[in-house]
Order: sequence, then C-alpha cells, then structure tokens
Amino acid sequence: MSIIRNIAWGAALVAGFATTAQAQQVFRRSQFLVNPYLSNPAVAGTLPESPISASFRNQWTGFDGAPRTNTISAHTSLPNRFGIGGVIYSDNTGGAIQQSGVELTGSYTIDLNNYDAVSFGLSLMASQWSFDNDLEVWDVEDPALQWGMEQSMSLDANFGMMIFGDAYSFGFAIPQLLQSKSGINPSNIGTTNNENSLFRHFRFMGRYEYDVNKDFSIETAGLVRFTAVTPAQLDVYAKARYAQTAWLMLGFRAGDAVLVGAGFDYEQFGLAYTYDITSTDARLFSPHTHEVTLTYFMPRNGGFSSRSLNSKRIISRSRLVR
Repeated sequence: MSIIRNIAWGAALVAGFATTAQAQQVFRRSQFLVNPYLSNPAVAGTLPESPISASFRNQWTGFDGAPRTNTISAHTSLPNRFGIGGVIYSDNTGGAIQQSGVELTGSYTIDLNNYDAVSFGLSLMASQWSFDNDLEVWDVEDPALQWGMEQSMSLDANFGMMIFGDAYSFGFAIPQLLQSKSGINPSNIGTTNNENSLFRHFRFMGRYEYDVNKDFSIETAGLVRFTAVTPAQLDVYAKARYAQTAWLMLGFRAGDAVLVGAGFDYEQFGLAYTYDITSTDARLFSPHTHEVTLTYFMPRNGGFSSRSLNSKRIISRSRLVR
C-alpha cells in the first residue's frame, strides 16, 4: 500500500493544475522523462554526467505534410555550481510554417541542505521563421498572402527554476518570456504592428522515483503547460525501470493521446522510443506518432557533484562498466 500511495501522490501533485488540451506555439514532445532539459533550462548541469542527445519526432505518421521535429541538445556543469547547455532545433509544423533555431543556456545551483538543491536557468533563443505562401487558396488576391518564401528572425528568452533531490524534482519554466514578434507579416501593408507576436508559455513539472527493491524502481511524473489565451494541458507519466538499465513507460496527454514507450541504457549510451496513440479527430488522418532519442552520457570529473538529479544512474552504470 505504501508503494501505491507514493505513486498516487506523485501523479496527483501535478494533476491539480490542469484541464484540457490546446495547440501551442512551442513544439510538442512525449519524452519529458528522457530529456527534461528541453522542458526546463534549470536542468542544465544538474545531472551526474554530461548528456548529448539527438531526437526525432514524426507526428501523425503517414499523413502528407505531418509535423516533424528534430533536436540536438547537450548540457554540463562547470566549477562554482554553474551549468551551461545548448539546443539546436528544427520544427516543421506540417504546413506553410517552419521554425528553426538555437538556444544557449546558463544555470546556477544553490545547496539547500545535505541532500537537496535549487537551480535557476536562463536561455537566450534565436529563431528563424519561414512562411511558404506557395499555397492553393480560395482568393488569390488576398492581401494577407505575399507569394513566395517569407523569412524572419526573432530573439527571445526561456527562464526556469527547479528544486531537486536524488529521487524527486519539481519546478517551472517560462518559454518565450519576452513575447517577441515572429516577424512574419500577415498582410502586405508592411507595418510592424501587424506582425504576429509569440505568447508567453508556462510549464509546471514534477517527478518522483520510488525504489521497490534494489533492482526495480517506479517513477511518476507530470507536466502542465498553458498560456494566457489557451487552457491547460496535462501530461502524466509512469515509468518502471529494471536495474537502472531497461524501462517501460505509460503516459497520457489530456485530450490528445495515450503514450507508450521503452528504452535502455548500456554503458554510456541510451536509446528511447515513444509511440503516441492519437485520441483526437486527427486520428482519422493518422493515429500514429513516433519519437526516438539517442543519448550519449559523457563522463565528467569536474563541476559540482554533491547534489545531482538522478545520481543513482551513474552508480549503477559504473558497476556495468566494470
């Protein structure tokens, strides 16, 4: 019963924030537990290793023009409790609009006691937006359409905070903090007042891991995101891990999809796969979404290590390497 109570508490901790789902400007992911740095810049430098990850997400597989997202990320710790990280991403939304860019992160961690710490992260983001107006339209004289490829650059920021210990973490992040303009002009008037603005997003997240015995552990997690103009969307995850090497995951995204996943870590490498079963009307076009992440956990000797998120993993992996 104590195991059930811990699992229920971990899920309920974040479930109270959310209701239904809505599409947003920030690209979607199903592998929050695999690479939490992409959801919160405060994660940068808090792991006992330096992960380098590459991921690919194909949403609504088989549907012509379906969204596709590619990301490459890495982060590590520096002396004096600083951390750094970076992300390169390309997000094709499956239509006329594409977004690509880079994100550079700096973080700082403060010890709270012998076991816990709080981390703050700030990322600077540079994005290129592309809008291909070569479309089939009802009104070819629509003044909102400037034929050809339209491109622009935007600069913004991402702030995050996280309190964490060996078996838990919770915090929040605010992507598109500055609410800059995308630069894509919806009309041919040419006035900057008509440019599309980005909305500030809010993310609340938490995770808790319970050791059933020396080989098995169960991790529950939740992620809530919303904006000032969209209702909240909730992701809930439960992951069972064996010997800190192989794992199975079951998840649920309210009003959108059921998630199943699997993965394993071998020495310094990790592979994760997630399959989304679409529950919205989009399933009529394609009920399938695939996401794959390959990670290399680079060992490190420098940086701070007295308090690290998921520090049990490096202990287990060192036994395997020997």
